[in-house]
Amino acid sequence: MLFTPLFALTFAAIAPIVTAYPITGDGVNCRSGPGTSYSVVKSYKKGADVSITCQAPGTDVKGDSIWDKTADGCYVADYYVKTGSSSYVTKNCDDSGSGSGGGSSGNLPGLTSTQSKHAKAIIGEAKKEGLGRQGCLAGIATALVESSIYIYANKKVPASLNYPHDKVGSDYDSVGIFQQRAVYYPNIAADMDAARSAGQFYAKMKGISGWKSMEVGKLCQKVQGSAYPSRYAERLPEAKKICAAGGL
Repeated sequence: MLFTPLFALTFAAIAPIVTAYPITGDGVNCRSGPGTSYSVVKSYKKGADVSITCQAPGTDVKGDSIWDKTADGCYVADYYVKTGSSSYVTKNCDDSGSGSGGGSSGNLPGLTSTQSKHAKAIIGEAKKEGLGRQGCLAGIATALVESSIYIYANKKVPASLNYPHDKVGSDYDSVGIFQQRAVYYPNIAADMDAARSAGQFYAKMKGISGWKSMEVGKLCQKVQGSAYPSRYAERLPEAKKICAAGGL
């Protein structure tokens, strides 16, 4: 008579805690990481029940910086999930172990959590577009030079201040991780998004003849047209470690 209850208790102890909650918004995006800079994996309709496996800190959404990892393996802003609490209702995703292998909760080599989040979005875009290690190195080396992989708003581009950002700069009308000038990249929403701004960088890169075999520092310079062309090659050792940890 004691065997079944004991078995049930043992199973409960090792099974992951998954609780379902309803989505409160319509067309709520579930992203590849805990923040709006990550790519969209899928969307949920209003009223849909999502199972939460863990929660993590991320981009602030209307005062709520918690992101819920769903059983689908993607992250949705907790603001749009009716958990009945404004704080954590389950374990932190970091509790499952992070390491340095470039997972969704671990930092990449030499980077803070914020930098890692943005770098993963850049690497994800390189993977999505099939650009391989060359594309990853060019994107990360450029991001390191232009912004230290932080999203910059600019007071000279007032619209940029309306989007999530890490810092505020003042270099001409340059915004975002790649310091893309608003006069040439007028889609400010894309400029201020890590993955989308990387997409813009890569679109120009792919138009350069011989980009696949070009020396990375030279390739970065051809895309950016910097006044300091040697700086990209100087950051290549860091970019190699970051890309390797990110799977490229």
